[in-house]
Amino acid sequence: MFLILSGVSGSGKQTIINQLLKEYDNSQFLKSVTTRPPRTESNHQYLHLTEDEFEAKINKGEFFESESTHGYHYGILNESIDALLSNPDILYMKDVGVQGTENLLKELKGKMKIICIFLEVPDEVLFERLIKRGESEERARIRIGRGEMERKYKHQYDYVIENIDLQKTLSQIRKIIDEVR
Repeated sequence: MFLILSGVSGSGKQTIINQLLKEYDNSQFLKSVTTRPPRTESNHQYLHLTEDEFEAKINKGEFFESESTHGYHYGILNESIDALLSNPDILYMKDVGVQGTENLLKELKGKMKIICIFLEVPDEVLFERLIKRGESEERARIRIGRGEMERKYKHQYDYVIENIDLQKTLSQIRKIIDEVR
Protein backbone atom coordinates (compact mmCIF):
# COMPACT_ATOMS: atom_id res chain seq x y z
CA MET A 1 0.00 0.00 0.00
CA PHE A 2 1.17 3.53 -0.74
CA LEU A 3 0.30 6.60 1.36
CA ILE A 4 0.94 9.88 -0.44
CA LEU A 5 0.87 13.13 1.56
CA SER A 6 0.80 16.48 -0.19
CA GLY A 7 0.37 20.03 1.01
CA VAL A 8 2.00 23.43 1.12
CA SER A 9 5.44 23.66 2.73
CA GLY A 10 5.01 23.57 6.49
CA SER A 11 1.77 21.56 6.39
CA GLY A 12 3.36 18.78 8.45
CA LYS A 13 4.01 16.08 5.87
CA GLN A 14 7.36 14.96 7.29
CA THR A 15 6.22 15.19 10.90
CA ILE A 16 3.24 12.95 10.18
CA ILE A 17 5.22 10.45 8.12
CA ASN A 18 7.94 10.22 10.78
CA GLN A 19 5.33 9.46 13.44
CA LEU A 20 3.49 6.89 11.34
CA LEU A 21 6.74 5.12 10.47
CA LYS A 22 7.30 4.59 14.22
CA GLU A 23 3.78 3.24 14.70
CA TYR A 24 3.31 0.87 11.79
CA ASP A 25 5.30 -2.32 11.52
CA ASN A 26 6.23 -3.20 7.98
CA SER A 27 6.23 0.44 6.89
CA GLN A 28 8.86 2.30 4.97
CA PHE A 29 9.54 5.74 3.55
CA LEU A 30 9.78 5.72 -0.24
CA LYS A 31 13.15 7.35 -0.64
CA SER A 32 13.77 9.99 -3.23
CA VAL A 33 16.55 12.33 -4.21
CA THR A 34 16.92 16.08 -3.89
CA THR A 35 19.41 18.86 -4.42
CA ARG A 36 18.04 20.62 -1.32
CA PRO A 37 20.43 20.85 1.62
CA PRO A 38 19.66 18.31 4.37
CA ARG A 39 17.20 19.25 7.12
CA THR A 40 17.29 17.56 10.51
CA GLU A 41 13.80 16.03 10.34
CA SER A 42 14.27 14.37 6.96
CA ASN A 43 17.96 13.59 6.45
CA HIS A 44 17.44 9.83 6.40
CA GLN A 45 14.68 10.01 3.82
CA TYR A 46 16.50 11.62 0.93
CA LEU A 47 19.59 10.96 -1.08
CA HIS A 48 21.13 14.42 -1.36
CA LEU A 49 22.77 15.09 -4.72
CA THR A 50 24.58 17.98 -6.32
CA GLU A 51 22.98 19.67 -9.31
CA ASP A 52 25.42 17.84 -11.61
CA GLU A 53 24.65 14.44 -10.05
CA PHE A 54 20.92 15.08 -10.39
CA GLU A 55 21.28 16.10 -14.04
CA ALA A 56 23.36 12.98 -14.76
CA LYS A 57 20.55 10.78 -13.40
CA ILE A 58 18.01 12.64 -15.54
CA ASN A 59 20.19 12.12 -18.63
CA LYS A 60 20.49 8.39 -17.87
CA GLY A 61 16.70 8.09 -17.55
CA GLU A 62 16.90 6.96 -13.91
CA PHE A 63 13.93 9.04 -12.70
CA PHE A 64 10.32 7.95 -12.65
CA GLU A 65 9.43 11.58 -12.06
CA SER A 66 11.20 14.76 -11.07
CA GLU A 67 10.30 18.39 -10.55
CA SER A 68 11.80 21.68 -9.49
CA THR A 69 10.30 23.39 -6.48
CA HIS A 70 11.54 26.41 -4.52
CA GLY A 71 14.87 26.38 -6.36
CA TYR A 72 15.68 22.71 -5.72
CA HIS A 73 15.17 19.52 -7.69
CA TYR A 74 13.28 16.53 -6.30
CA GLY A 75 12.75 13.15 -7.89
CA ILE A 76 11.73 9.54 -7.41
CA LEU A 77 14.00 6.96 -8.97
CA ASN A 78 12.69 4.12 -11.12
CA GLU A 79 14.23 1.64 -8.67
CA SER A 80 12.05 3.04 -5.86
CA ILE A 81 8.91 2.48 -7.93
CA ASP A 82 10.05 -1.06 -8.74
CA ALA A 83 10.48 -1.75 -5.00
CA LEU A 84 7.05 -0.30 -4.27
CA LEU A 85 5.35 -2.56 -6.82
CA SER A 86 7.35 -5.64 -5.76
CA ASN A 87 6.38 -5.36 -2.08
CA PRO A 88 2.61 -4.77 -1.81
CA ASP A 89 2.51 -5.84 1.87
CA ILE A 90 4.71 -2.94 2.94
CA LEU A 91 3.05 0.37 3.82
CA TYR A 92 5.13 2.85 1.84
CA MET A 93 4.82 6.55 2.65
CA LYS A 94 5.99 9.59 0.74
CA ASP A 95 5.51 13.33 0.69
CA VAL A 96 4.93 14.28 -2.93
CA GLY A 97 4.11 17.52 -4.71
CA VAL A 98 0.79 17.81 -6.48
CA GLN A 99 2.27 17.32 -9.95
CA GLY A 100 4.31 14.34 -8.81
CA THR A 101 1.16 12.83 -7.32
CA GLU A 102 -0.56 13.06 -10.69
CA ASN A 103 2.34 11.22 -12.33
CA LEU A 104 2.39 8.53 -9.66
CA LEU A 105 -1.35 7.93 -9.92
CA LYS A 106 -1.17 7.60 -13.71
CA GLU A 107 1.42 4.85 -13.34
CA LEU A 108 0.30 3.07 -10.18
CA LYS A 109 -3.50 3.32 -10.01
CA GLY A 110 -4.96 -0.16 -10.30
CA LYS A 111 -1.61 -1.80 -9.57
CA MET A 112 -1.77 -1.30 -5.80
CA LYS A 113 -3.75 0.33 -3.00
CA ILE A 114 -3.03 4.06 -2.87
CA ILE A 115 -4.23 6.65 -0.36
CA CYS A 116 -3.76 10.30 -1.34
CA ILE A 117 -4.14 12.91 1.38
CA PHE A 118 -3.81 16.66 0.98
CA LEU A 119 -2.93 18.46 4.21
CA GLU A 120 -4.56 21.86 4.50
CA VAL A 121 -3.20 24.51 6.87
CA PRO A 122 -3.99 28.26 6.99
CA ASP A 123 -1.19 30.44 5.61
CA GLU A 124 -0.56 32.23 8.92
CA VAL A 125 0.07 28.87 10.63
CA LEU A 126 2.29 27.75 7.75
CA PHE A 127 4.32 30.95 8.07
CA GLU A 128 4.88 30.38 11.80
CA ARG A 129 5.92 26.76 11.22
CA LEU A 130 8.35 27.66 8.44
CA ILE A 131 10.00 30.40 10.51
CA LYS A 132 10.23 28.03 13.48
CA ARG A 133 12.07 25.44 11.38
CA GLY A 134 14.61 28.03 10.26
CA GLU A 135 13.32 29.50 6.99
CA SER A 136 13.88 33.20 6.37
CA GLU A 137 10.76 35.36 6.11
CA GLU A 138 11.40 35.80 2.39
CA ARG A 139 11.81 32.06 1.77
CA ALA A 140 8.72 31.30 3.88
CA ARG A 141 6.64 33.71 1.79
CA ILE A 142 7.91 32.10 -1.43
CA ARG A 143 6.96 28.64 -0.17
CA ILE A 144 3.52 29.79 0.96
CA GLY A 145 3.03 31.59 -2.37
CA ARG A 146 3.14 28.24 -4.15
CA GLY A 147 0.20 27.16 -1.99
CA GLU A 148 -2.34 28.85 -4.25
CA MET A 149 -1.33 26.60 -7.15
CA GLU A 150 -1.09 23.48 -4.95
CA ARG A 151 -4.54 24.01 -3.41
CA LYS A 152 -6.08 23.97 -6.90
CA TYR A 153 -5.29 20.23 -7.01
CA LYS A 154 -6.68 19.24 -3.62
CA HIS A 155 -10.03 18.14 -5.07
CA GLN A 156 -8.14 15.32 -6.84
CA TYR A 157 -7.13 13.75 -3.52
CA ASP A 158 -8.99 10.99 -1.70
CA TYR A 159 -8.96 13.06 1.51
CA VAL A 160 -8.31 16.67 2.50
CA ILE A 161 -7.40 16.96 6.17
CA GLU A 162 -6.82 20.19 8.06
CA ASN A 163 -3.63 19.75 10.04
CA ILE A 164 -3.84 22.20 12.91
CA ASP A 165 -3.87 19.64 15.73
CA LEU A 166 -1.23 16.98 15.04
CA GLN A 167 -2.81 14.30 17.25
CA LYS A 168 -6.21 14.77 15.64
CA THR A 169 -4.66 14.60 12.17
CA LEU A 170 -2.72 11.45 13.05
CA SER A 171 -5.89 9.85 14.40
CA GLN A 172 -7.74 10.60 11.16
CA ILE A 173 -4.92 9.19 9.02
CA ARG A 174 -4.57 6.04 11.16
CA LYS A 175 -8.29 5.41 10.73
CA ILE A 176 -8.01 5.82 6.94
CA ILE A 177 -4.99 3.48 6.73
CA ASP A 178 -6.69 0.84 8.85
CA GLU A 179 -9.89 1.00 6.76
CA VAL A 180 -8.04 0.70 3.44
CA ARG A 181 -5.75 -2.10 4.60
